[in-house]
Amino acid sequence: MKNYWVGIILFIFIAGCSSKGSTGGNSSTKQDVKAIFDIPADPIAVTITADADRQAEKAIPVEGGSLSVTASDGSIFTLDVPAGALVVETVIRMTPVNAITGLPFGDGTAYTVQLEPEGLQLFGDAILTIKPAVEIPIDHQLFFGYQGHGTDLILAAPVVESSEIKIQISHFSGYGVTKGLLADIEPVRKRLGGSAEARLDSQIAEQLALERQRQLSGNGEEGSNVDFEAYFKEYEEQVVKPRVAAAGESCAAGQLALQTVLGHERQKQLLGSGDSEAGLPFDIDLLDTVTDVCMKEEYEMCRDDHVIQRIIPVWLGTERQYQLLGFAEGSPALENARDYVRKCLRFELEFHSDGIFHDGGGGGYDSTVESKTILQFNPQDLSMKGNSPLINTAFEFRVTDCAVTSNRGGGDFEVLDLAIVPGETSTANPLGSVEDFNMLYYPGNTSESVSITCEDTPTYNMPPSPLWTGFFLPLHESEMNFEKGGFEASGWEILGGEYFARKEWTKNDASVDITEVGTFKLYHRPE
Repeated sequence: MKNYWVGIILFIFIAGCSSKGSTGGNSSTKQDVKAIFDIPADPIAVTITADADRQAEKAIPVEGGSLSVTASDGSIFTLDVPAGALVVETVIRMTPVNAITGLPFGDGTAYTVQLEPEGLQLFGDAILTIKPAVEIPIDHQLFFGYQGHGTDLILAAPVVESSEIKIQISHFSGYGVTKGLLADIEPVRKRLGGSAEARLDSQIAEQLALERQRQLSGNGEEGSNVDFEAYFKEYEEQVVKPRVAAAGESCAAGQLALQTVLGHERQKQLLGSGDSEAGLPFDIDLLDTVTDVCMKEEYEMCRDDHVIQRIIPVWLGTERQYQLLGFAEGSPALENARDYVRKCLRFELEFHSDGIFHDGGGGGYDSTVESKTILQFNPQDLSMKGNSPLINTAFEFRVTDCAVTSNRGGGDFEVLDLAIVPGETSTANPLGSVEDFNMLYYPGNTSESVSITCEDTPTYNMPPSPLWTGFFLPLHESEMNFEKGGFEASGWEILGGEYFARKEWTKNDASVDITEVGTFKLYHRPE
């Protein structure tokens, strides 16, 4: 991050010196800075061919991590993500680019990699290190980046003090290096970047590249103090104010406003315009607005379209944002966010089971149980629990040549936790999916009883006994998790919609002639 702000200083210093030399006043400096925000009608786009066969991916935690991928020509790309850059654990993918056409500078060779998830914003710069198959002299290294799969080409910011090819990454897209000269960009300078922010980033990157070449060649120059007020004012008018005004319109608009204001406030502090002793001068009202609009959108998708897999990661990311920005607990927006998650993740689980035992001589018993259990997410311990009566709906005990009175007797069914197993997101399915559920439960101990009267013998009254449970426990022994104290149910059939998932089974033990047939039905019942 330090080098990034050094680049801003260098850029504005150079622009200021140039304009003062021609007019002798600050008004011309303002005009030079303003020109950065003239958006081209035809920003440069390139065409890429990605090598999906060589794609690498890894789940990177909030503590940070690294990922590398090797292209078909032997070039190596390594991404280092620092601690605190991610708000939640994120699966990161790197895909080498085999070919890129339409690059308006360089010698025709380029070493490029695609970073995904596309557009992912980082709270701290990651570093992309490129070791090209063919060495490029330092004064011929041109760093570039683009959006999506080739739009809005810009220059990318190098790490100034590194002799290795290292690029500072604040958001995910495509990045690379080619062999050429900075002078090569002059004919297309006005077409670099499709937004004010991208054009400014490109200008900063150019100055960073110049400074890197000066430092590494031993020709470093000292900068001077300059007045940044014109730059700040123009950026606020052109970018910050419109984005903040639109923050409440959608989650995407809110996140963009949040990132813009955060970056701008950091600029003012690091460049000496803010109060460094006061900490980050960030307005919590904007963060609350973004939290409200984003969590409301997630809740509405969950409630109306049964998109249940996104809301927990989005909420945890929001909690992480507050922590990273130094805000204490107690925000009403955070409380509302937790309530949205709680109301979204509410389910009804229907359980039905029939157990049958034959003693081989005409005797035995049948017992049927069922339950309906409400499960609701608890934001305090991140669990989804519930319990309900286990109702013994039918029970028949059989003894040949005897009169039998069968008395039904239920118990308590308990779900210790229900966890959603999300599927992967993709371009075709950006919302993701539910791949499975992992449910930890205990089915309960039934309490059936029997009175048996046979000829010439006294009536025998069997006390309440867990007869149905006697089917279930041995037949499901392989699913028992002794450490967690319950049975595990996975391998659900995902249906989506209100009737969201089911799991069916038939189990038997021929050695003792017992059979149990059961079903779980899971309904999504948001508040």
